[in-house]
Amino acid sequence: MDRGAAAVIGAGPAPFAGRRGGASPAGQAAGPGQSNTPDFTTTERLDRLLPPSASGNDAFFEFLFSRAPVKYVELKRLADAKQPLPAFRLEGVALTFDINADYEPVRTQLTQNVVGIVEGSDAQLKSTYVAFGAHYDHVGYADGELTKEADGRMRRAGAPGRVTAGAEDDRIWNGADDDGSGTVTLMAMAHAFATGPRPKRSLLFVWHTGEERGRWGSLYFVDHPTVDLDRVVAQLNIDMVGRNRDDKASEGNSIYLVGSDRISTELDEIAQAANRSLSAPMKLDYELNDPSDPESVYIRSDHYSYAAKGIPVIFYTDALHPDYHANTDEVSKIEFDKMARIGDLIYATASRIANLDHAPVRDRLGPRQGRVAGASPTTR
Repeated sequence: MDRGAAAVIGAGPAPFAGRRGGASPAGQAAGPGQSNTPDFTTTERLDRLLPPSASGNDAFFEFLFSRAPVKYVELKRLADAKQPLPAFRLEGVALTFDINADYEPVRTQLTQNVVGIVEGSDAQLKSTYVAFGAHYDHVGYADGELTKEADGRMRRAGAPGRVTAGAEDDRIWNGADDDGSGTVTLMAMAHAFATGPRPKRSLLFVWHTGEERGRWGSLYFVDHPTVDLDRVVAQLNIDMVGRNRDDKASEGNSIYLVGSDRISTELDEIAQAANRSLSAPMKLDYELNDPSDPESVYIRSDHYSYAAKGIPVIFYTDALHPDYHANTDEVSKIEFDKMARIGDLIYATASRIANLDHAPVRDRLGPRQGRVAGASPTTR
């Protein structure tokens, strides 16, 4: 979309049915003449046209690139090796997409974003905003009972995520780190700004719903914002900031920044300066910001809904650990001291942005590739 593509065809299995970020829920009751699942699920505005997106299998791509300068098998080999892909035109090729835009709602589910504003102190700049986000949903709970399988292992039907061995009795996926840590940090930050010195710009706090279902809350918010999105100068998203990556003690002072230089390199410089100002700077790790990172973290949380609208973003995360989306992501495992230090970093960054006499320049020069994972606070 950033490059004005008329359509996108991706390799691999077909994506979930739906518009951007949507996923089709299974198991709902069907009415007369209806299938068990809807054709698509979305919170986005349906009066806004999007480029069609489709998936093709290997046979399709082998045919499509049969007369190309580089054959599909070679492109696939390069992609698997994470090597740069050549750019070229497919001469004499035309693809036609026939799209039926008719739809009929078959199911509506209601939920809410939670929005709060701390008004800025400057007569002019208080009409502009630094936005913050965290999501308050998780994957749910298992309603089935424990059963013993033929292999002797215990299973629970209806488990919405991973069941940790030895914790089969736990039917609730608490999501303490994902994203209880983010929602609590956001509450603390809102309290600090509301009771402390007011920055020049106003501060917009949004606790998003439905992130785990496909960024539903943030997608809805950017389509139906409570403030003018053109006046939002940056968005800081907090999703998993209470643990160490892979539970490694060596990660105790690390925080992963994603997207901070993709739209505005000045925003990344502000984040670096804020970190240096702390009495105990953290290690800012940019590994997950690499476009070739297999986790594709940049597009997987609520900040991407804002980035897609051109708003500079920073995504703060502690990366994955053994309890990610497992029923053992519990509050007893949260590293509260680390969570507080990350909150200090985000507060310092937001204060600088909120008192800046201009919006961070949107130069779109990032992301910078090749950064060393775990770089020191003052180097890149």
